[in-house]
Amino acid sequence: MTTTPTSIPTYLKRFFAEYLSIQRLCSPDTLASYRDAIRLYLLYLREKKHTEPSEVCLEHLSVKNVLGFLDNVETTRGNGPRTRNARLTAIRAFVRYLLMMEPLWSADLHPLMAIPQKRTGRKVLTFLTIEEIDALLDAPDPNTWSGIRDRVLLTVMYNTGARVSEIVKAKESDLTLTSTKTVRLHGKGRKERVLPLWPQTVKRLRKWVERERQCDGEALFPNRNGQTMTRSGVEKRLVTAVRTAAESCPSLRAKRVSPHTLRHTTAMHLLQAGVDITGIAMWLGHESIETTHIYVTADLAMKEKALAALQPPKGGSFRFRPGDELLTFLEAL
Repeated sequence: MTTTPTSIPTYLKRFFAEYLSIQRLCSPDTLASYRDAIRLYLLYLREKKHTEPSEVCLEHLSVKNVLGFLDNVETTRGNGPRTRNARLTAIRAFVRYLLMMEPLWSADLHPLMAIPQKRTGRKVLTFLTIEEIDALLDAPDPNTWSGIRDRVLLTVMYNTGARVSEIVKAKESDLTLTSTKTVRLHGKGRKERVLPLWPQTVKRLRKWVERERQCDGEALFPNRNGQTMTRSGVEKRLVTAVRTAAESCPSLRAKRVSPHTLRHTTAMHLLQAGVDITGIAMWLGHESIETTHIYVTADLAMKEKALAALQPPKGGSFRFRPGDELLTFLEAL
C-alpha cells in the first residue's frame, strides 16, 4: 500500500490538532510528550533516510525505521529505557490513529504495534510513616505568610494524594467547605475528581481562605507575587519543610522526599487503613488498577503481618516425593 507524499503529514496534523486535543482531550503535558517524540522521529528520518518531514509516507513507518530510531534514542541521545518507551508510546498512538482512519493500511502498520516496550527496573517506593508526615505538616513556620501557606498546601497534598500539576491548578472555587467539605482536582487528560477533606484540612483551609480573601479564579496557593506556584516552587518549599522536620524526626534525613512521595504516602496510609485497592485507584485518579497495585507489593509491614499469620507445619518439614512415573518423565526431558 502506498500513500501520497502529503497524506502522512496531513494525518499527523489532524492527529494533534483534532484527535488528541479535541476528541481525546489530552493534557498539555501529553501533547508536549507526543509532539517531542514525533518531532525526533521526523528528524531521525531526515538524517538517516534523507527524507524531509513533509515528504514522509507510509513506507517510512516501518519496524526497521522505528527500531533504529529507538536505538538512536538510547545510544546517540543517551536516554534511558523509560524515555525510549515513552517515545514508542507516542508512535504507537499515532499508528492506532492511522489504523482507525485507514483500515486498508493494516498490513503495513500492525507490525509496529508488536514492537515491545523495554523492561525497566522498578524502584522501591518511598513513603513516610505517620510520625514523619505529622512532623512534616507541622514544620513550616506558622508566623510567616509562606509558612502558613506551606502548612495548608502540604496538608491538602497529603489529604488528597494530588499530583503537583493538580495542586498548583487548584482555585478557591474548587473548594466546598460548607456541607460536603470537598475539593475538586483537575487531573491528567482533563479528568476531574472530587475528594472529601478531613476536619483538620478543612480547618486550615478556612483560615487560609479568610486570610487571603481570594477572588474567584485565583490560584488557591499562589507564590509571593500572587501568581500560580510552579512545580519547582512546590518542590523547593517541600525540601525546606523536610529539612526543618528532620530536626525533630531524624528518620527523614535518610529519605529523599519529593511531592510524589506525599502521593505515595497517601496511598500507603489508605491501604494500611483497610481501604480497598479499587477505592485507592479512584482516590488517586488512576486509569488502571494495575498502576495502583504497586502499593500492595511495597508495604513491608503488611508483608510481615501476612508472614506472621502463617503457621509453621507440625511434625517437621514435608518433602515432596514424586512417583516413579513422574521421575521417569522428568529424567527423560
